[in-house]
Amino acid sequence: MADQKEEKKAVEKRWREEKYKVMYHSQLHYNEIRRLMKEQLTDIDILNEQIREAYRLKPTRGSMLNTYQHLWGYFKKKATAEEKEAFLLLLEQVPETNDLINQLLYQLAHKYKVKYLQESSILSEKN
Repeated sequence: MADQKEEKKAVEKRWREEKYKVMYHSQLHYNEIRRLMKEQLTDIDILNEQIREAYRLKPTRGSMLNTYQHLWGYFKKKATAEEKEAFLLLLEQVPETNDLINQLLYQLAHKYKVKYLQESSILSEKN
């Protein structure tokens, strides 16, 4: 029983770290993994395979925008007017501005101490 609890914790941690990057690549895979998580997925190999499949797909502009807007949700009530303006300007030019948006969101995650995003793979490495 303890092993199953540890496996579940490992799966939940992995999903927390990868969910926004999966969303960035594939809304379909994101939804499928969410469904699996609701069914109490404990097999990290199944999760990892779903994640790998998602990362093989080229993100669409829509999936990028959706993900960035989700990430922005963590800051929309905290951000300054200048930060909001910068984000919205960069958002208009996705995907050309992906690196700049990631940089801005990374800085905001640290400035506002959003641990969940600080630990997210989408902000810690290149897409």
